[in-house]
Amino acid sequence: MASELEINLINRLAMGDAFRRRATDSGDVEAVVEFVDGERRSTTFKELNNLVNKCVWAMRANGLKQGDTIAIFGENSLEFLVALVGCYKGGFIALPVNYMQGANDLAYILEHSGAFAIFADAALQQTVAGLVDDRDKSFFLSSLCENSPEGDERFGAFDELLSGQSEQEIEDIIINDDDVAQIMYTSGTTSRPKGVMTSHKALFVGTLNVALSIGARPGELSAIIVLPMFHITAQMFCITNLHIASKVVILRGFEPNLVLELVETEEIGFLLLLPLMWRACLASPNLKKHDYSTVKIGMYGMAPMDTKTLMAVKETFNCDIMLGSGQTETSGGVTILDDKWVGVKDGNYWGDGTIAADQAVMDDKGNILPAGEEGEIVWRGPQTMEGYFKNDEANAEASAFGWHHSGDIGIIDEDNQLLFVDRKKDIIKSGGENVSSVLVEATILLVPGVANAAVFGVPHDHWGEAVVAAILTAEGAEVTEDMVKQVCKDELGGFQAPKKVLLMDAFPMTATGKVKKNELRNANVGLFKEA
Repeated sequence: MASELEINLINRLAMGDAFRRRATDSGDVEAVVEFVDGERRSTTFKELNNLVNKCVWAMRANGLKQGDTIAIFGENSLEFLVALVGCYKGGFIALPVNYMQGANDLAYILEHSGAFAIFADAALQQTVAGLVDDRDKSFFLSSLCENSPEGDERFGAFDELLSGQSEQEIEDIIINDDDVAQIMYTSGTTSRPKGVMTSHKALFVGTLNVALSIGARPGELSAIIVLPMFHITAQMFCITNLHIASKVVILRGFEPNLVLELVETEEIGFLLLLPLMWRACLASPNLKKHDYSTVKIGMYGMAPMDTKTLMAVKETFNCDIMLGSGQTETSGGVTILDDKWVGVKDGNYWGDGTIAADQAVMDDKGNILPAGEEGEIVWRGPQTMEGYFKNDEANAEASAFGWHHSGDIGIIDEDNQLLFVDRKKDIIKSGGENVSSVLVEATILLVPGVANAAVFGVPHDHWGEAVVAAILTAEGAEVTEDMVKQVCKDELGGFQAPKKVLLMDAFPMTATGKVKKNELRNANVGLFKEA
């Protein structure tokens, strides 16, 4: 009679297993391409899987056990990917960290998550050291690179960690479909980030959902990954491509001329960029120097893109254009605006629900609303999160009435296309990052002489939305814009700090004493528009 482990190995949905399969059927095919010090570095699917296996055995050798949480502080790299997938395959819980957050939030994430180990790039090891030095806890620390003068001597080099470890497959543990594969902390409307628990099933279905929704066939859509892999968007598109045996070219940062060059030389078929990145590519003096004939799909997200830019992308790259939307809580994309609606629908349309996701608009009483009526955008499907880590109150709110509540307001039109209207809770999307207005407001109130603060986002050609703070000063107090910006710079991440501070005499208020942020936003909608 088969054992429980044997049955589990036969029928489970475990994220790490996909990499073993690709090593078997596409072993000699390029999986990951990087450019290190200008030199092209290529890794096949077999080599990638072997590195992942060695990483698991190395973590085990250093005392880490299935279920332990492992934080990853790093820019995009092969090593980041190996550590991430190593967590999946070894049954550990991956914790990709947005290291651009303020020190207070980073310390909170390590404490709240209960992480046992930390991987970190050399440039981030001093930051991590500062976070762990005062903790009454012992961490396993490993570099995501070779030893470097920038690093901390407590972090052993990544290649040394893997040296001498076995490449044997990890087939001695039970991984259930609903086991948590990773926790990502995402900024909400509260003062602290919330830890989104995502299962193996959710991630696995999420990758297949993306591939089916964009019509990707195995091996056909090589992609450039330039958005940060500590975000669900870049992570899911990276893993989706690898899941279907398609190459990914990993970049640590965005440089338009390099992206345009690589589209040609690496024969890229799928290109996901933020609107500001698309605009930068179109403005590049090298735009007409390259051949883009391999591009089949161009995708954008995080912010709307004007029709003129969309049409320019379609004409230049001669490809379909799609918009992908979703949340960390839904393992990335759950709604896609298909190419046939791009430039046709007027407004910030997000499109139709994907193959594995139900999409609807709901009122506050749990009623699904008909076409044309405004309400909260809700989703459900197998790629939805298991819940927020150690946050029962947020879980109850997010899962009310048997749907996941996005916190966004929208309308579904007569063509079943979702139109985004506004955010139910004041989250600002700036440069692809979630910014909690409540957190920024609380920080501004630390400035002596500030009596009240209201933070909101307004359109910005580069950032998508720019963070703007309106403040009221106490009677007799002197507060300057520079004073507010300095405190925010000291206490917050750079993307959270306001780009503009407005000194006001009064705020528009509701009858219940709440600031009418929509009126502030509307009054300043052209603040960053060129004359």
